[in-house]
Amino acid sequence: MAPSLDSDSTVLSIRSDFREGRFQRQLKSELYRNGSRSSYENVYRIPDFQHRYPKAQLNPFTAEYMDITNDWLVSLGLDKDLGPSFLASKTPELMGYVFYDDIEPRDFLWLCKLVALIFAVDTKLDETDWADGIELSCDTILDINLVLLWNDPENKRLLERLKSILDRLMATEASRARLQLHTFHADIVHARNKSKSLLDVKMGAFASGLRDLWVEYIEAVPAEFASRQAEALQEYLSACLWEQNNRKTGKEITIPDYITLRRSSGCALPFLVCTDLIIEHRRQKSPISHLPDSLFYGEDMQNLLAASVDYVVWHNDAVNFHKEILRDGDVHNLVHIVSQQYNCHSYTQAGELVLELLHDRIAEMELAYEELKSVASPEFHPAIDRYMKTCRDWIPGTHEWHMTTLRYDLSTTSM
Repeated sequence: MAPSLDSDSTVLSIRSDFREGRFQRQLKSELYRNGSRSSYENVYRIPDFQHRYPKAQLNPFTAEYMDITNDWLVSLGLDKDLGPSFLASKTPELMGYVFYDDIEPRDFLWLCKLVALIFAVDTKLDETDWADGIELSCDTILDINLVLLWNDPENKRLLERLKSILDRLMATEASRARLQLHTFHADIVHARNKSKSLLDVKMGAFASGLRDLWVEYIEAVPAEFASRQAEALQEYLSACLWEQNNRKTGKEITIPDYITLRRSSGCALPFLVCTDLIIEHRRQKSPISHLPDSLFYGEDMQNLLAASVDYVVWHNDAVNFHKEILRDGDVHNLVHIVSQQYNCHSYTQAGELVLELLHDRIAEMELAYEELKSVASPEFHPAIDRYMKTCRDWIPGTHEWHMTTLRYDLSTTSM
């Protein structure tokens, strides 16, 4: 059985204890060779990174579906909210590089819309007055939770995550007052009594967009698999509130806490869990069993997902460092945290350390996959393989997109 990646001794990698000692010794010999750190460079060059997988290709439907997605965002009014630079950043291309084959067009279009909507929410939370105003995002976060709970309002897992979100909203006076004015609790009663349609609930643009996508999703997949997606999206919302509170209070964050936070705030997990949607539509053409909860929530599968998510978000941190730290001053970035806690002599050195750790996470992902298949019944191997294809494809896909996207180009990023 693979070790848990959530333990303090393995938060950076399965060899974190070894690496921490090794890098600290290296840094001491380099930093204090001349008895000072006056050479510390406040500059950053994205380190080179070579992964083991084939170069990502672009799904042939990408350009067409990006236009459809942008028209959908405009219909929601999000172009006015975020400005033309957001549409110009071509966020659906990320899905084009990750899901470039073995996916039905309808599922690919759904993913293009979801990634655009998530990036829209992320941009609103990071680059507007919402960044440190928890109360300003309160309505949207409550509305999205309402969407996720509507068809399964008694789901214990979802209710536990909802409690965590409500606790975070209740922690500040302004958001607490906003929560009390919201119709959330009354609407949940309607959901439980089935006395009102979700489509009749008045919502803002972001939640309305998710509602469009969620109606499609719950019609396509069985309820137990839809709840996995709902949980992943709730974890994202909770982490967003955590980040907002850190910005507001100026609280410093440790590497273990940051890794826990980033696994959710990066919102990579919902796009891995979407494999259930791909499997469900494949079942209509050929025999394949879904991954049961006993395996999905088991240690090996959770290790696999954690390693894959860590790769995606740490790679993002390395590429996005210019924008988040050097321009926006947002400390929620692993390169910045490593540079501070490891006494790196430059941000570039910290970035090199982060990218080297990506190789560890890839190795752990492959190990968890082998462990998972060794304990699972052969009946579930095709579903495990399809999940692993999604995880593997994220590695070259996100790398290619990060290297080519305009989203992290400082000259085109909205201020």
